Amino acid sequence: MRKLVLGSVLALSGSLAMVGCTQASAVSESQATPATKMQHMQGQHHKGGQHMGKRGGGFEKLNLTAEQKAQMKALRQAQKQNHQANRQQHQAQMQKMQAQTQALINSPTLNTTALNNLAEQHAAHSKQRFIQRVQSQHAMAQILTDEQKAELQKMREDRQAKFKGRMGKRADHTNAATQ
Repeated sequence: MRKLVLGSVLALSGSLAMVGCTQASAVSESQATPATKMQHMQGQHHKGGQHMGKRGGGFEKLNLTAEQKAQMKALRQAQKQNHQANRQQHQAQMQKMQAQTQALINSPTLNTTALNNLAEQHAAHSKQRFIQRVQSQHAMAQILTDEQKAELQKMREDRQAKFKGRMGKRADHTNAATQ
C-alpha cells in the first residue's frame, strides 16, 4: 500500500512539474520576439519550421481587427506582468515542495499525513494554474466576434482530429513493431 501511495505521489509530482515547465515555456515562447523564436527553434525538425507547441490558439489566422489585436496584446502584457510578479514565489514554493518530497522519500518510514498534505498542496497549485489559464482564454475569447469564435473552434477541432490521427498511426506502428 505504501509503495502504491508513494508511486502515486511521485507520478503526480512529476506530472505537475512537467505541466509547470510546459506552461512556463509556453509563456516565455509567446512573449519572445520572432528573432528569439528562430534561435529557439534551431535544431528542431517540424513541418513548416514552426514549433508544434506554439501558443496563440490560432488567433493569428482569424483576421483580427487592429482594435482586437491591441486588446489581445494588452491582455498578454497583463498576463506577462502577473507571471513575472509571481515567478519567484512560484519557484520558491516548488523548491519547498520538492524538498518535502525528497524528505518523505528518504525517511525510514512514510509519514502519510505529510504525504497527504503535500499532495493537497500540489493539487491546489495545479488547480490555481488551471483556473488562471481558463480565465485568460475566456478573456481572449470575449474579444472575438461570433464568426471568429466559430472559426477558432473549427481550427481546434481540426487540430484535435489531426493529433488523434497521429496518435493512432503511432499506436499502429508500435503494435506492428511488437509483433
